[in-house]
Parts: sequence; C-alpha cells; structure tokens
Amino acid sequence: MNKRIEWLLLILLAAGGIFLWSRLALPRYQAIDLSVKQARAVEIAKTFLTQHRVNIQRYHTTVSFNVDESADRYLQKTLGIAASRDLVHHLHYDLFFWVVRFFRERQKEEFKIAISSATGEIIGVNHIIPDTAPRPLIDKDKARQIAVDFLQKSFGFNFADYTLHAEEVKKYDNRQDYIFSWQNKDVDIPWNKSREKGHAKLLTNVTVAGAEILDFAKYQFEIPDGFNRYVDNLKQTGQNLTLIFRLLYLALLTIAIVVVVNRKQQVVAAQVKLFYCGIGVGIFVLMTLDMLNSYQSILFDYPTTQSLGNFLVRQLIEGIIGPFFIAVAFVLPAIGGESLRFEVAAHQKHQSFLSPLLSSFCSAAVGRQIVVGYLAAGLILGLQALIFNLGYKYCGVWDELSWMTQSSTAVLPALTALAIGFQASFSEEAMFRLFAINLLKKYGVPTAAAVFLAAATWGFGHTGYDIYPMWFRGIEVTSIGILMGIFYLRFGFITVLAAHFLIDAFLSSLPYLLRPNLSLDFCSSCAILVLPLLFTFIAFIFDRRVPEQPLKLRFNGQQHFNYQLLMELCQAKTPAELAVLKKDLQRHGWDEAIIQRVFEEERSGS
Repeated sequence: MNKRIEWLLLILLAAGGIFLWSRLALPRYQAIDLSVKQARAVEIAKTFLTQHRVNIQRYHTTVSFNVDESADRYLQKTLGIAASRDLVHHLHYDLFFWVVRFFRERQKEEFKIAISSATGEIIGVNHIIPDTAPRPLIDKDKARQIAVDFLQKSFGFNFADYTLHAEEVKKYDNRQDYIFSWQNKDVDIPWNKSREKGHAKLLTNVTVAGAEILDFAKYQFEIPDGFNRYVDNLKQTGQNLTLIFRLLYLALLTIAIVVVVNRKQQVVAAQVKLFYCGIGVGIFVLMTLDMLNSYQSILFDYPTTQSLGNFLVRQLIEGIIGPFFIAVAFVLPAIGGESLRFEVAAHQKHQSFLSPLLSSFCSAAVGRQIVVGYLAAGLILGLQALIFNLGYKYCGVWDELSWMTQSSTAVLPALTALAIGFQASFSEEAMFRLFAINLLKKYGVPTAAAVFLAAATWGFGHTGYDIYPMWFRGIEVTSIGILMGIFYLRFGFITVLAAHFLIDAFLSSLPYLLRPNLSLDFCSSCAILVLPLLFTFIAFIFDRRVPEQPLKLRFNGQQHFNYQLLMELCQAKTPAELAVLKKDLQRHGWDEAIIQRVFEEERSGS
C-alpha cells in the first residue's frame, strides 16, 4: 500500500475511533464529578467533627475515593445505562464519594465521614464505638424524634415522601442503639421484572444512641438478595476463566525461562538483556513509588486491632515483593521474545528493540512508530466503545466504574496513571506480542492463528474485571488483542507499546481529564499523555540516521570461534547442502546470529 494512503487511512480510522468513543463511551464516564478534591473533602470532614466537639488531633486521618458498586450494577442491569444515569441525576444520588476515616491505633472508636465528590455535602457518617461504650438510655419514641429532627434540619427531609421501612433495637451492656430506616415512596425497582424475586428500595438510615447520631446514610439502595446471588454466580465464570489464564500464563512464563536459559550465551540475548533489565528496574521503581503514592489506601484498610507500625512494615514488604516478581516476569519473556523474533522474522526489525539498540532510538523510524501508536490508541478506544455498545444492546452487558477510583485516592494521581500504563504496556506486550506470537510462529503456527491465540490468551486473562457477563470482557479484549497483533506485525513493537501505554494512562486519568482546569492533577495527567509525543519530537529533531551495527562486531571470543568454524565448514558446499546444514544447525540450537551472518556472507561470496 502507498505510504501516503496508509497514513491517511490510519488518521481517518483514529479520528473515527475518537468520534465513536466520545459518542458511545464518554457520556458513561461523565457520571464522575470530582469538583470536590481530596484535600477539600478532608477539610470538610474535619470541620464537621470539630463542630461536634471531637478532638481530631487525637486521630490519624486517611481518605478513600469510593463508588457504590452494588447500586451501580443493579441500576444498570434493571434500567439500562441511560435510564440509570437519568435516575441517579434525578435523585441527586452520589454514586461516587469520598470517605474520610479518623482512627486511633489499637482503639475501636473511629469515624468515617462520606462526602459527595460533586457537591461537598456530607452524605453519611459512621461513628464506630466499642460495644461496652455507655450512652444515656432513652425510649424508642424519643430516639425516633431525634432521628426525624436530624434529617429535617440536615437535609430538609420531607417525610411525606417516605414511609417508615424498619425499626430495630440493639441492646448492649451499657446502652441501646435504635436503627431507623425510611423508604422513598417513588423509588421501587423490581429485579428481573418480577416482584416475587425482590425489588430495590431507596432508603435513608439513621442510628441513634442516647442523644447522639451514631450512624446515618442520606441515601442507600437496598438490593434484593436474589440479585446479589445472581452476580456472585456470574463471578464464578470470571474466576474460572481467570484460573485457566493463570495456568496458560504460567506455562508461557516457564517456556520463556527455558528459552532464555538455552540462549543466554547467544548474541541477541546478550545485546538486549541489559536494556530489558533496565526496563524491569524501571517497572519495579515505578510500582514501588506508586505504592507509596497510594499510602492513603493502605491506611484506610488498617485494622485497629493491630500495631500500626507492624501493619505498615508488612504492607511495605508485600508492596516490594509484588513489583519485583512483576519485573522479573517482564524481563524473561522480553529477552526470550527478542531471540525468537530474530529466528523467525529476522528481517522484520521493527518488531523488536534490537534494531534501535544496534543503531539509535533518536531516529525518524522510532518517531513514526510512536505516532502510529497514538493513532492506534484512538482507533482501539473507538473499537472498545463500539463493542461495549453492541454488548449493552444485544448481550445484556453492564459494567462497573470502580476501576476509575483507582488513581483518585493517590497523592499524585498522574503517577499512578504513569505506573499503570508503563507496567501494563511493557509486561503485557512483551509476553503476548513479542514472545507469544514469535513462539507460536517458530513451531509452525500460521501468523494469523498465532496472533489470534496470543490475543485470546491475553483477552480472557481480563475476565476478573467487574464486567457482566464476565466472558464478554474476554471477547472484547481478544478483539483488541487481534488489532494490537496486526499493528505489531505491520508497524512494530514500539507502536503497540505506545498504544497500550496511552490507553491505560488515559483511562486511569479520565476523572481529572473530564474537568479541564489548571489544577496540578489535570496538568500532570495531560503531561503523562504527551510523554511519548515528547520523545517523538526529540527523535525527529535529532534524527541521527546511525547505521545499524552488524551483530558480528558484538561477537565474543567463543562466538567468533564458532563463526570461523562455521565459515570453514560451509566452504565448497552446494546451495542444497547449505540449506540442509542450516536446518541442522538451527535444530541443534546454534546461535541464530552466527548462522545468519555466515550464510549471508556465503550468499554474497557466491
């Protein structure tokens, strides 16, 4: 295909992908409103407790960005995405909210304050106290009146719109807790169009002990148990598919270890191992920094029955072990994939890092691969949006947005986006494009089948996500994997790395990108997305056009001896004899770089 036509087609496809994503996916993500930032949420919570005469100086403080997963999934499944979005907007229901936790080491008493991320309104409070904590004893009528007065004063609660749903008394040694809930008369959503299977009710809950409001939730959906059991059953499919993927991944990793061990002294492996070890160190460092960046999430899960110091040390050690194994699991397939690519597609130099390592990364060729990566990212986002839209319409698909809260609790959300994009792109593309495709090709699998099998293994490894039915996620990611495989074969390894990085970093930063302003979170998120583009400008501006150094110049003493020996062995042999000899050498594991160099010289000499 003519280069200009190919570029024009890529640009048009990317533009079409971005258009599809903006029409089909963007409205779904706009449900997230982070108008109230993390620091502001903590300030609101502290002010609330101070006004209620709580000495906050005695407490540790941590914060988490949450989503009401159960309500989100139920409304999507029963009403559909558009109708559920309209209902949430109509009710002013906060699917996304901050939870600020105040706790003390080895003390059960703590506070959790839920704050709307859109308005800053306090929408829930949970004051946890020991079972033996005393409170003045009052009767149920007085407790109910305290709850009614609180709701009317705090939220302008109109009890004409509600019916009393439940009253409960919990008796402790030194107090009685009264739990009241009121049901909204206008919200009653049956599960599976059958009232016999239960229906969701919108409740307002208040717990009173003495004259104190111990707990309240402005709005909370009570989801039918039948629906929760239905979801748990669906999750089994995802768990089974994920288990199969882990076995396949372990098999691939084992094969990668064998490949690397058998080729550790070969020329290609020797040339790339330091580079990939450096990338592995980068993955380890970024993931460790992201763990520290997300310390709020760690603190939020701290159980106050333990020593805080011991808990943090244990979390730190676990947080270091995980990134270490992920880095190792990247390096081995990457080195093995480079060796296999050199064996099965020696002239397709764009399909690995070997060629720029032997010449220069500051080249127009590398810059073009990154630009294609941006175009591929736009196309893939559109494809993903289209697949999900078809799933919503015809397969009863629904998904949850809990993954979008992943970076928001971090001190620097952009660092989390960078770590996610960098680790996922290098680890997954090295395993499922560079290594898996070339491994399958080496053993005679046709290229198209190799691309599909690698994509399917990668795709169904994503079935643990909260997308229902869970097999649909496997089909969606497999489709993306096939497209990534095509881009890998046609445009190169750098292209799929850039595309994968951009997609993951973009989606991880989306809550901040949807609210353009000059805040640090918005600007840093934008900066992460232009990092590959910055390298592209450097590559084009400082285009060095350095010729690729022949691998012969990188031979060590033993490799040079084998090269000379093979040169003598090939002398005076006919082309047919040389072809048989070449196959024998490859079958017995001779260094492919030496074989290719000798036979290239034989061809040029003849």
